[in-house]
Amino acid sequence: MVKFLIMGPVTRDTILKSGSTCKGIGGPVYYQAAVLSALKADVTALITMGKDDRELLDHFPQDIGLKPIWGGETMQFENFYPDDDPNHRLQRACIPSNPLEVSHLSSMDWDTFDAALVSPLSPDDVPLKSLKYISNQGLPVYLGVQGYLRHLDGQKVVLKPLSNYNKFLSCVDFLFLDEVEAGVIIGDSSLSLDEISRRLSLLGPGEVIITQGDRGSLIYSSDQDDVWNIPAFPSKERVDPTGLGDSYLAAYAFRRQETSDPHECGIFASLVSSLKLEKKGAFQGDRELIENKRAHFIE
Repeated sequence: MVKFLIMGPVTRDTILKSGSTCKGIGGPVYYQAAVLSALKADVTALITMGKDDRELLDHFPQDIGLKPIWGGETMQFENFYPDDDPNHRLQRACIPSNPLEVSHLSSMDWDTFDAALVSPLSPDDVPLKSLKYISNQGLPVYLGVQGYLRHLDGQKVVLKPLSNYNKFLSCVDFLFLDEVEAGVIIGDSSLSLDEISRRLSLLGPGEVIITQGDRGSLIYSSDQDDVWNIPAFPSKERVDPTGLGDSYLAAYAFRRQETSDPHECGIFASLVSSLKLEKKGAFQGDRELIENKRAHFIE
């Protein structure tokens, strides 16, 4: 059984879509935990959050090992989807400082894990020194880079290039970002996604995965010096796009620990994302459901 350590903040989310309002738990670790639990992985979640919101932990699958790091407040996000395009999202946020410090990480038994998933939602969530510490433990590191690019303009979330991004990426084996973030991270949106992925890979990540919503994803592997374009498999209906990228990352990481084929990992992650989109909240499927969807579209 593959053993994952997943790290990042839990959030209180408000989802606004098609005239409806939904409040609940959010954050990458929540969506990733659901996917990895459904796939029967062994998961420990190192979570930053406010002590007054400890009831949010009840939403996690019961087989997840939860290790909360208490701060003053829990991060809050408002996600507004003005139309049916899951790529079109407007965000507002309240982001307290509650960083994952080296002192929190040094208490973990790193020899018991096979891979580490790092998912900041703000630049302060996982400082560079903490990311370096994680990288030095000898595990493959999967990074969802979105948080390092997010800044507040009042309460509105805006994206800005990452200062010294070469230092951050040198600590990473697998880098995940969406197409907008790909242009922002290096400050040049005129480049093709192919060229951006190759440039980012030169700084450390062996594989760069760029998601493009309903247009699929692009994967670049430096080991094979090749690019794969992965389709987005149609969903029966588009119910809840929040957490799609986090679900994709977890599914990719799970499959990547089973196979060295990036194309297969991308297909698997795309299938999981399609199934997650069909239901409200986190992923609710299993391996059989994933393979049934694969058979319908591929075989």
